[in-house]
Amino acid sequence: MNLKRRVSVLVFTCLILMHGTIFFVKGGQLEAITALNIIENTHTDMCSGSAANLNLTLDFTRWNKYTNLAIYNANYMTTLIYQNKGTMESIPDLTFFNLARNVVITGAPKVFSSGLAFELGVFLRYKEFAPYAYYKNGVIRLFDLSLSYVYQTSVDAEWYYNLKSRNWDNASSILTETHQRNGSTDIQDEKIVMYFGQKEDGHWIKPYFDCGFSNIWLVTFSVPIFGQDPSGKPTFKGVAFIDMNLNDTDINQCELDDDDESIDIFLNIFRGTHTCLPDTKCQFQPGLGFRKGGYSCLQVDGSFSNSEGILLVILFGIGFQIFLTAW
Repeated sequence: MNLKRRVSVLVFTCLILMHGTIFFVKGGQLEAITALNIIENTHTDMCSGSAANLNLTLDFTRWNKYTNLAIYNANYMTTLIYQNKGTMESIPDLTFFNLARNVVITGAPKVFSSGLAFELGVFLRYKEFAPYAYYKNGVIRLFDLSLSYVYQTSVDAEWYYNLKSRNWDNASSILTETHQRNGSTDIQDEKIVMYFGQKEDGHWIKPYFDCGFSNIWLVTFSVPIFGQDPSGKPTFKGVAFIDMNLNDTDINQCELDDDDESIDIFLNIFRGTHTCLPDTKCQFQPGLGFRKGGYSCLQVDGSFSNSEGILLVILFGIGFQIFLTAW
């Protein structure tokens, strides 16, 4: 076969494959298609300790009620730090582990894990301290995450570094007035300014496969813990965080209809990414979890077939047939 003919066949074949790729994208959803392929090709048995990340623009509002658990822990830590004049040496370690565990108890199974992570100086007895609780196989396990994970100075620890690197001079604050008693005697009111974290102060990490530890797909939300410098200005002292379990979250690749009762705002980016043929209708199959291909294609005669890959066979089959003929 001469070079000119070989190049012509190769270009024609590439055009066929490009046409298939364009069809898959369906209106510019390239990032969703890329993410689906990563999900499909990420498995526990291929873990090497590195995480697979999905570069997706998502709506996390479905988990607002769970983020409040982390926000509560963060603001409680801020209060303790203030009451203990910047350090928490007098508070037993178990207190912090219990706070992390209570979040998992309250939010399981959606909340896979919860924790706190502190800056240097909050504890004199530890350089790093990150009490952590996670739920697996019906058991909540507790351990100090900092024993196996450097978070204070690592830009890879996005859940921590993103909040640490922000300027918190304008952190939200409120004036509190406390009226206490000493036995039967009133104590003069104490007025103090307290800083606190809100949902808007938090940071969501895009979905990632927690390779080598939980071996599941997670998203993480973290919110800042504050202290105060000698002048009363807010200072960053750590974070409270939660990890949300994605494994039981279904991916719906069918078109988004106005009357669709299965709408999931968080994962709407995947809608319309199915590969059903034009003369068939995509039928969502719930209950398959965070995976590609949770649908069937309804034929004109009412029968079903899973078309995940059928279009690939047809497209590549055409290209292969043309290649053989030209060859």
